[in-house]
Amino acid sequence: MLTEAAARWMLVLHTALGVAAVAASTHLVIWLRRYVRAKAKRRAVQKFAVYMLLLQIGAFIAGNIMYPTYKVEVRTGYLENANAIIADHDARQSELDKIATREHAGSYELTPASKLITRGAKAARWFDVKEHWVALGLLASFALCLVLAFWDPERDGTALASIVVGLAVVIAGTVWLAAIIGVLTSSWRAV
Repeated sequence: MLTEAAARWMLVLHTALGVAAVAASTHLVIWLRRYVRAKAKRRAVQKFAVYMLLLQIGAFIAGNIMYPTYKVEVRTGYLENANAIIADHDARQSELDKIATREHAGSYELTPASKLITRGAKAARWFDVKEHWVALGLLASFALCLVLAFWDPERDGTALASIVVGLAVVIAGTVWLAAIIGVLTSSWRAV
């Protein structure tokens, strides 16, 4: 398990690699549309696919290095721990009440703790969903790189075009889904 400081830096690296993977996968979809119409260079599309795969692998490795810390400190320690959510809720509400009194402002009521407990458990489950989709996206990325290594629409025709573009769209979708769920989970509680 990483120290808290190391886990935070690993989260930053994981996030940066994830953002780059989102950008690369989105751009690859756009480039592939041109490639299948013979308006983009084969070598450039192949490189883009490899970069996308390497960014996904990097984000996956960084996430797995950080996962034990996340599992203990965030998931088990907070998202699936009703007592921790209630204690955090009560502490935040107490501080908000103090600020409202000091500033002569009306009181601010947080979301009830019971709703936060339910949402925390859902966030933990969505995180699991994300991990499964990421694994499928990695397999699809390997497959896409393999197909692009051998297929040339100018030479072989466009019979595989819809499969190649569809695979790229699925990959981009899995990367986008992972990024969105990752950001939402981190907004609840990060390492």
